[in-house]
This record gives sequence, structure tokens and C-alpha cells, in this order.
Amino acid sequence: MAVIKLWPSKGSEHDQFEQLVQPHLKQLYKLAYRFTGQRNDAEDLVQDILLKLYPRLQEIQAIDRLGPWLARVLYRHFVDKFRSKQRSPLYLVVDDESILDDMADENSGPADDFDASILQRRLQYSLEQLNEDQRILVILHDVEGYTLNEIHLMYDVSIGTLKSRLSRARARLRELLKNVEPLEAG
Repeated sequence: MAVIKLWPSKGSEHDQFEQLVQPHLKQLYKLAYRFTGQRNDAEDLVQDILLKLYPRLQEIQAIDRLGPWLARVLYRHFVDKFRSKQRSPLYLVVDDESILDDMADENSGPADDFDASILQRRLQYSLEQLNEDQRILVILHDVEGYTLNEIHLMYDVSIGTLKSRLSRARARLRELLKNVEPLEAG
């Protein structure tokens, strides 16, 4: 992941903003990367929201659960910026520079790496077949680990509705994974 520098000058307000946001930058970048599928777009997305939020320091300081709130801001900005351009909201690029490489098991061997690569490609293909709402919900909950309550705060959708949507999305994903042809790695 590229290091995202906030602002070169150091001041009291800047320090406060950085202390609040810094613990969430890696998670925001990962989420932005999952939404956009491209490093540059993910970095731009995170940088855009940081620039918009910087003048709102007092509001940010009053937020109890900053991580989910920032994820909601990121998601809404993503929708505004990228959906209008009709870009795919999720495309997990599998290449040498992929953020997914950071998550690889260091104790795995070549056969495990090959199997993981095939599984990743099958999963990516199946995720791309889900509609946008299902894909985002599965990514937020099952991949990024947000709770239904946190997603409820992001989407302003009832928890019961989220549960049923997540259940349908998982069922659809299972169906797609069963029917996808085995893909070769590489």
C-alpha cells in the first residue's frame, strides 16, 4: 500500500486530525481498493474524503465510532464519484502488486498458492456476477468484517433487512460458485 501523506505542515489542528484518522487509513484504503479495484483510484478516493473531512475536525471529534462513519463517507463518495462513470464498484485485481498478496499465508507452498489463486479467481468472477448492492454488502460484512449494526449505520437500512439481503447475497454467491467453471491460475 502506498503511504498516504495527509499534509506537509504540522500544526495543532493537523495533529489532532491525523491522530483521529491515522488508525483508520489502512482499513479505508483496503475498502476503497475493494470498491475500485485499482490502486490509483483507491488512493484518490481516500485522499478526496480526507480533504473534505479535514475542515470538519470538530464534527469528527464528536463521533463515537469513527471507523464505520468513515467507511460510510467513503462508500457514499465512491457511489457519487465512480458509479456515475459506470465503473465496476468491485474488481479485485490479482497481480504482483495486488493488495491481496499482503494477505497471503507465509507458510504456504506452491500447491497451496496455486489452489488459493484458483479459488481467488473463482470467487472474484462470482462476486462480479452479484448485483452491486449484494456485492457491496458481502464485501463489507464477510470480507471487511463490519457488523450488521455498523452497516446499518452506513446504509440507514434496518438490521432485519440487511440480514435478509445478506442471506440472499450469500445464497446467490454459493450458487454462482457451484456453477462457475474451474479457472486456471496465471
